[in-house]
Order: sequence, then structure tokens, then C-alpha cells
Amino acid sequence: MKKKVKKFKRIKLKRVFTLLVCIFVLVISIRYVISERAQATVKKEVEIFTDEKYPTVEIQTMIKDQTHGGYSVSYPTLQIKKIDQALKAYVNEEIASYQQTIAQKNIPKKTSTELTITYDITHYSEQTVTVLFNKYQFTDGKWGVPSIQTFTFDLPSQKQISLQDIFYKNSDYLNSLSMIAYTELKKNKELAESEILKAKTEPNKDNFSQFSLLEDAIVLYFQPFLGATGYSDTKSIAVKKAVFDSILKDSYKNTKANKNKIKETPPSHIVSELPKPSGIDPNKKVIALTFDDGPSKGPTTLILDALKEYDSHATFFVLGNRVQYYPEIIQRMFEEGNEVGNHSWNHPQLTRLKEEQIQHQIFDTQAIIKKVSGHEPIHIRPPYGAINNDVRQYLGDLSVALWNIDPEDWKSRDKDHIVHSVMSKVSDGKIVLMHDIYSTSAEAAVDIIKQLKAQDYQLVTISELEEVKKLRQESTK
Repeated sequence: MKKKVKKFKRIKLKRVFTLLVCIFVLVISIRYVISERAQATVKKEVEIFTDEKYPTVEIQTMIKDQTHGGYSVSYPTLQIKKIDQALKAYVNEEIASYQQTIAQKNIPKKTSTELTITYDITHYSEQTVTVLFNKYQFTDGKWGVPSIQTFTFDLPSQKQISLQDIFYKNSDYLNSLSMIAYTELKKNKELAESEILKAKTEPNKDNFSQFSLLEDAIVLYFQPFLGATGYSDTKSIAVKKAVFDSILKDSYKNTKANKNKIKETPPSHIVSELPKPSGIDPNKKVIALTFDDGPSKGPTTLILDALKEYDSHATFFVLGNRVQYYPEIIQRMFEEGNEVGNHSWNHPQLTRLKEEQIQHQIFDTQAIIKKVSGHEPIHIRPPYGAINNDVRQYLGDLSVALWNIDPEDWKSRDKDHIVHSVMSKVSDGKIVLMHDIYSTSAEAAVDIIKQLKAQDYQLVTISELEEVKKLRQESTK
């Protein structure tokens, strides 16, 4: 009897095991079929056409035709492996980001969403190609969000390039672009009344990351911004390459290698010269007052009051460890048209520091100024004027601004001595070094501002002085 029971149990266990194996095989088979169908669906979503303007270019289109989570995305393949990989990676990342946004916001299945990406090849020559993507995404809220993304590639190297790559190093191209962009965009009434215009045209790399190189022009693109009635259109500004003739690398000038493969239609309006600095006459005397080691409450405020009274500007090279205590003074500097520069975090001699210490002194000061003001400096004055290659490698787009008149106000602490020392050496185009942490220096600065104005000097920032010098050079050509 016991033997029969044991035999029955063995038979039962075999049947259970067999059943489990069958279920496992069935699950695997179902998953395989689902996977195959899903892959087939993805394949059906991809369509390939030939670009009408450039026959060697194929248009890849991916479509997911549904109201929730649907998208329509197009991008080109140029038959250049590295470039095609970069463009494909961009659209895939945008699709993934769109799907992630829907999931993270728990957007209901009944809610319509949309992602549309189209492209235009704005220029294609032997030297460069630019692909301009236009994206529109709607997931929730009152308006969908439009944006643009440009990819410009140097074809001989097959590398993506930025504006920084087409200009000679330390050429201060950002200041010129900033002036042009602000002047041109301000002509648009909607933008002229916008509080963000100045911030969006400041001379920093992020503001000029979207661009295209044409045969004879550089086109700058500006992202749509949200206004009271929705998003604005994408704004673009075309600038003649000749404007940058002395600082533009030869590879990207109007040469045979930069001739478009098809007939290029030039923009309807092209900027052909640098605008004059606002309110500044380059034919009249200019001088730049600069103040180091601040900000401080009393002395800095006294100087700012005098600058405002006499419709003048100056540049303040501030210390990062002081910025955090006087954010309202930094904000006032910018609001009244002055410039703020980087003077390190706490005034060490940078050339004596280790690499990580140099990075802290420069990067953290940049970060704290941007945090309290929304603006990032484009000039740095290294403490004691000490600079070497170890320091320069961390400057990026920061230009070094030194001086040529130094009254040594920190040493004498004598107002009259400081005034005499400065006024006996002033001349057109000079840069004066003072400090806005001493009351004697601030009082001297007030007198110096009065006397300079009486002598018909225009008191300008470092950036404005550089632009005046450029305009004077251009006029002598």
C-alpha cells in the first residue's frame, strides 16, 4: 500500500513539473510574439524619403500615430557616419525625454499630447553643414512649447563646432555679437518691452549657441520666449562675415569651400557693421574706471550714486566671498548699466595655486555672481595682475582686463593724493584701477568722476571701451 502511495506521488510531481514547463514555454513564446510584433510596429513607423534640395540626403521620419504619447519626427541622414549618429541621437533623446515627461507628470491617457520635430538644412558646403531642428512639444498647460536646436559640423573633421571654434582665441567675439543682437532685437516692439531682452543678449556662450554658417553670413537664432499671449516666434539675425574679418578663421570665410551645394538665398536683412555702443560717441574721449575687492556697503554705494548722477558707468571686479553678503548691490550694478567682473573668490595669487584651487577661485565666483544677478562676467582681473598658462587654461571665454593707471589708493588712503594721482595721468582710452572697500577711495572716485565729466570724458565699462576701440580700428581701414 505504501509503495502505491509513493508511486502515485511521484507521478503527480512529474505531472506538476511537466505542467510548469509547459506554462514557462508558453510565456516565453507569448513574449517572443509580442516582441516581434512590437518590433514590426516600430519598423512600420519609420519612413525614408529623399530630400528635395539635396539628393544625397535621406529624410528619416518616425511617426507614432496616437493622441496620447504620439509623435512625428523627421531628421536627415547625410551618409556621413559620425554626423548621422549625432543627429539620430538627438531625435531619440527628444522622444525619450517627451515620453519620460508624460510618465513623470502622470498625464491621463485621455489627454492629448504632441511632439513634432522638423528640420531644415540651412547650409551645405565642402566646409560646413548646418541642420536646424524646429521642435514643438505639448504635454500639459495652456500652451505647447516651441524650441530650436542647430547642429553645425565642420565636414573635413566631421566634428560639431560652436561659434567659439570659428573665431580666433581671445578675440572677444561675444561682445560684438552681444551688441549686434541687442541692437537688432530691440527694433522689435514686443522684444523691446521685454525684461528678458538684455539677459538673452548678454555676451556669454549660452546666448549664442544656436547658429548657422552661410556663404557670406553668420545667422544667429534666439529661442522663442513666453509672453502674455503665448510664445514668440524664433528670432534670427544675419551678420555679414566681413564684420568679423580680423577675428574669423580663414576656413570659415567666404571662400570656394564655403559655397553652398545649391544656390543660396541670402537673408532679407544682413547686418553689415558693428553698432555704436549705446549713448557713446567713439569720436569723443573715453575712460574706464574700475574698482577691485568689493562690493562693500558704504564705499560701493557712494560710487554707484555718483556714477548714476553723472550718467556714467564703471566696471566692478568683485570677490566671490563678498558677493553673497551684498546681492542687492550686485543687482544694482547691472541695473544701472555697470559691468561686473571676476576678481577671484578671496584674492589669492592664482599663479601659486594648485589646479583645483584655481578652478574654485574662478568657477565659484562666476557661479555666485550669476546666482544673485542672473548675469555671468565676461572679464576677469586676476589678483595682483598675476597670470600664466596654468591659470589661462581655466578662463574659457573670460577675457583678462588689467589697467594702466594705478594711484595705489590702498596704500595712501588719502583722498586728495588719489585724485591728483589719477587726474595727472588720464588720457583717452585709459583704464584706472581703484578699490571700492575704502571710504577714502570712494570719496576720491566721486571727485574724479566730476572732473572727468567736466573735461568731456565718457566714463565707460571695460566692454564698452573695447567696442569703442574696435569701431575706431574699423573706421581707419
